[in-house]
Amino acid sequence: MKIKALTLAAGLVMSFGAQAAVTVTFDEFPATNNNSPITAEYAGLGITFGADNSGTWGGLSAGDPGNWDLEGTNGSAFLGNNGLNNGNTYVTSIFFSSLINNVSFDASRALGSGDGQTLTVNAYHGATLVSSQTITFGDINSWTSVSFSTSGIDSLILDGSDAGFSPYGIDNLVVAVPEPEMYGMLLAGLGLMGFMASRRRA
Repeated sequence: MKIKALTLAAGLVMSFGAQAAVTVTFDEFPATNNNSPITAEYAGLGITFGADNSGTWGGLSAGDPGNWDLEGTNGSAFLGNNGLNNGNTYVTSIFFSSLINNVSFDASRALGSGDGQTLTVNAYHGATLVSSQTITFGDINSWTSVSFSTSGIDSLILDGSDAGFSPYGIDNLVVAVPEPEMYGMLLAGLGLMGFMASRRRA
């Protein structure tokens, strides 16, 4: 009986790793194509954006509005940043309503940018920096994947190179959070383990 209970508890704790994934392709709504930032369009998915982005753009297969020379990696549209809405600092802010354990996206430099352009991505929990990555872009429309597997992320701040005109796009934002029922299963498993430990002491 003890072994069965402990095995069940361990299984419940291990199942805490199950997660629900949300994918944003930026094709879910018509592209703005006019440097109007998106902010709350994806709030229903628990994702919002600061007003520092340059909005969504249709991509090459949609006639390349804005002359970015980019085609998204999951559908044609992408979220762009050309410095217009952030004082040419090339910052893109992404916020999550729940704590995130895993997040990834694709990024590419756009037409008008220079070779060797970089993008630094900082992951935060509140004001605390929990992880950071810097990538060097390849060719225009050559997308690089960025991913974090760090518990407790509630925002990402993307900081592009600002040495001259340095536009870039992001696409295929995938966010994973523990499913709510997993919290209950974890607590149940821990409770079973505590109960069996107390019986063993008795």
